[in-house]
Amino acid sequence: MKKQQLKLPKQLWTEESIDLTRHIYQGKLLTKSEGFKLGKTQRKKIPREQLSQLSERPKDTTALTIYDWSNQGRLEQLKPIRAKRMSVSPFTFYRGMPSLMLFDQAWEQHNSGLFQQICGDCHLSNFGGFASPERNLLFGINDFDETLVAPFEWDLKRLATSFVIAARDIDLADKVGLKAIKTMLNSYRQHLLQNTELSPLQVWYDKVDASTLLENTECRKLRKKREKHLDSAQKRNAHSVLPKLTQQDQETGFRYFVDDAPLLWHPNTDEPFSQSVETFFQQYRDSLKYDRQVLFDRYQRSDVALKVVGVGSVGTRSAIALFQDADREPLILQMKEANPSILSPLFLEKVKHEGERVIHGQQLMQAASDIFLGFSTLEKHFHVRQLRDMKISVDLADMDDDYFYEYAESCGLALAHAHAKAGNADVLMGYLGEGSTIVEVLQQYATQYAERNLKDYQQFMDAVADAKIEIAGDEAL
Repeated sequence: MKKQQLKLPKQLWTEESIDLTRHIYQGKLLTKSEGFKLGKTQRKKIPREQLSQLSERPKDTTALTIYDWSNQGRLEQLKPIRAKRMSVSPFTFYRGMPSLMLFDQAWEQHNSGLFQQICGDCHLSNFGGFASPERNLLFGINDFDETLVAPFEWDLKRLATSFVIAARDIDLADKVGLKAIKTMLNSYRQHLLQNTELSPLQVWYDKVDASTLLENTECRKLRKKREKHLDSAQKRNAHSVLPKLTQQDQETGFRYFVDDAPLLWHPNTDEPFSQSVETFFQQYRDSLKYDRQVLFDRYQRSDVALKVVGVGSVGTRSAIALFQDADREPLILQMKEANPSILSPLFLEKVKHEGERVIHGQQLMQAASDIFLGFSTLEKHFHVRQLRDMKISVDLADMDDDYFYEYAESCGLALAHAHAKAGNADVLMGYLGEGSTIVEVLQQYATQYAERNLKDYQQFMDAVADAKIEIAGDEAL
């Protein structure tokens, strides 16, 4: 069934919009000084102060309207699990429906006009550790389901707002959330400035190494926590999840997934991945680089199961596949359904494959990406990656003020690298400037949007209380 179309603006791009994805302006490549000058000129056309203004939603459109839209096409039996996870707090609600903020941002009267590849769901819990192909632990954005070409500051706005909402969620003072925004933005601009001194190749090769973040951590208490995270990351691989997710067939030696409903189960005949699996993985193999195809051929599939993941992804078709080589060494892949963005009708170029959109955004913005990152089709579009390949995220409940600030600094640094790699650091710095204006603008915006999110969450919880939205039990958490 075709998804209901929401009322959207006629367009995002205007005559004042500039495409930073190609580094070409008016037919020529920009020098560093020209890029900086262009950013300053754009600042005069679209003053930064205008970015603090929230949009007005179209008449008769509420958070519940967007929630219903985002639920279309999801597996019916999983919708109560999604609702349960979103109901935990205003922050899990914020995480669970990124399409709501994208919708609001599209209706904002003003944006910078500086368009490039962005994450699209850039909240603080979407940052974390992940493995490079060289098996080093890097730090950066690790979820790109909503990636798109849009105004660069949309990422900054979502990240800034997440610090205000998360601070309240873990009982930190509002001033802590606001200071975290300032810390994040200062770190973001400082690292952007460093990138303006680098060549395109140097920016491309640059990485945010988790061990470097540890070395720069002055707080002893925080250093111990980060050391613990680094140690645990090294152990998060296919072998580490085998005892929990699988059991071994004593005759063949192959392992198989153990059902753990409602979060993990083998598909019934009418469910995704119950058939055409061979074709799916052949298409996936074709999406890989040639050397990875040869590597992939050293494994054979032994099992596939459906698995509930995350908050916002619950209800979409997600699965895991177990592969083993001749000596029964494991490779576990995760397949996630890739749905069109809520803003896809506004895209200048039509997306041919949503899974390809996701991995292209990830490869462009991450310092290094999973070697098994690929895409395929099984009625729906999917993107594929390794499950838990040294992937870690922080525990917000474990944070005090100092930890919160240190984490904000790390997020700012990582986002700056992602934006510099995907866009143009010179233009961004020219637009942002080095003063306090952009800090005050985003603090004001984040405070306002956090209040809007709280009202949206309360409306959502009222619908739950009125039995208009069904939620699962605590076993779904």
